[in-house]
Amino acid sequence: MLMEMRKFASFVGVIGLAGGVLAGASGASAAVPVPARTTAVPGCDVLQPGASPVAQQAVRTACAQLGVWYSWGGGHGPVPGPTYGHYDGQDPASKNDGQRLGFDCSGLVRYAYYRATGRDILNGTSDNQFHTRLAGARFSPGQGAGPLLPGDLLFWGRGHIHHVAMYLGAGQMVEAFQSGTRVRAVPVRLGGDYAGAVRVNA
Repeated sequence: MLMEMRKFASFVGVIGLAGGVLAGASGASAAVPVPARTTAVPGCDVLQPGASPVAQQAVRTACAQLGVWYSWGGGHGPVPGPTYGHYDGQDPASKNDGQRLGFDCSGLVRYAYYRATGRDILNGTSDNQFHTRLAGARFSPGQGAGPLLPGDLLFWGRGHIHHVAMYLGAGQMVEAFQSGTRVRAVPVRLGGDYAGAVRVNA
């Protein structure tokens, strides 16, 4: 799993987040026009009742990206959506991310909630998303997955959040995991540096 704090420390020099655009010395990372995929695919969908219509749509949008490349920095263009990524300067697996159209973990959930709401409400890194003012509820690591609903965001990191995934229900989640992999649906991981979950109030 990649440390997202590096995301804002290496993209062609100094990186800033201004007006919702990830920009570096060479300019902003531009979203690539692709057909919107918002219909879930088999094996990844809303897996339990109780989620809001917005959260359900966010889940289905994220699930529609199954098989799309993880790309470091992907999904952080001016408009939410898949973009080509960047070499992170450290992980050899990310050296090809500049040719991989896709999402990193925060880019995926940003896009999912953008498609569900029509607003870019989760811009920034997973650390920014963990501290969002739109948190309708927060869940500690000790609460496990019991109180979670589809569309809730799960986070990992101690001191600084470095990864985010989206809960599907029934102990499953969808995530863009790391360079060299593709968006996938997997069982929830509650060990290690799991930091808790947030329910987005949108």
